[in-house]
Amino acid sequence: MSIRLMSDVWKTDLPTTEKMVLLVIADHANDEGTEAWPSQATIAKKASISVRTVQRAVNSLVRAGFLRMEKHAGGSASCRDDRRPHRYTINLGRLRGGNTTTRNLRHDLEADNDTTSTPVTERLSRPKKHPLDPPIETPGFFDFWIIYPKKVAKKAALQAYEKAIKQTDPAVILAGARRYAEDPNRHPSYTANAATWLNAERWLDEPLPQRELSIEEKREIERQESERRRQLEQEAHAKWQAELEEARKKATPMPEDFKAELRKLLRK
Repeated sequence: MSIRLMSDVWKTDLPTTEKMVLLVIADHANDEGTEAWPSQATIAKKASISVRTVQRAVNSLVRAGFLRMEKHAGGSASCRDDRRPHRYTINLGRLRGGNTTTRNLRHDLEADNDTTSTPVTERLSRPKKHPLDPPIETPGFFDFWIIYPKKVAKKAALQAYEKAIKQTDPAVILAGARRYAEDPNRHPSYTANAATWLNAERWLDEPLPQRELSIEEKREIERQESERRRQLEQEAHAKWQAELEEARKKATPMPEDFKAELRKLLRK
């Protein structure tokens, strides 16, 4: 992680999506902007966008001179060649000395959207429909979103989060969200929406009180206990049979002359 690089990225005039992608790469790079090889899936998860959007943003950053990408050149020495991620190098001169305009990068994105003119009508054909997830503009929100147990109304949650961090340290909010998510007395059906939780400042709440188990939960606990007892009985029976078989193998066979005398006695 390079805090200096991430600070330099924040100062750029890049569009939101490209800035978030470059921030994730800077988070994986050293102070020289090298040795960064996060996978596209990792970048997409941290930036809260789709993998397809990551690919378009990286291409725009490469064309704008902010980034150099070496395909399948990253990973450790023990990584298989067919599984190596791309390796990224951030152009420090471009990042700290050059500027780019939002309009230029928007033009690159439109070019990636495959809009072409037809020779007959001279009209633009319909662009491909690529899934574009809304970018997250507030740093730290995607960490909160990953931790929080109920993922609905993301836009409202983002607005509530932006309001909350103006008065409270984001680390305090994240710690409260983690406690709420891990609370054994939290029922999924009664879990608050993220926006409601944030607006009510529930990171200050005490642990939830011990709740009474529902009939379904009690039945499930009884079923699990019964299954555990059944498995223990099966293991004990199998162990007993193994010991019995071992004792039979070690037993001394009855002499033949003794068997003959025993038959005579039985006939009388």
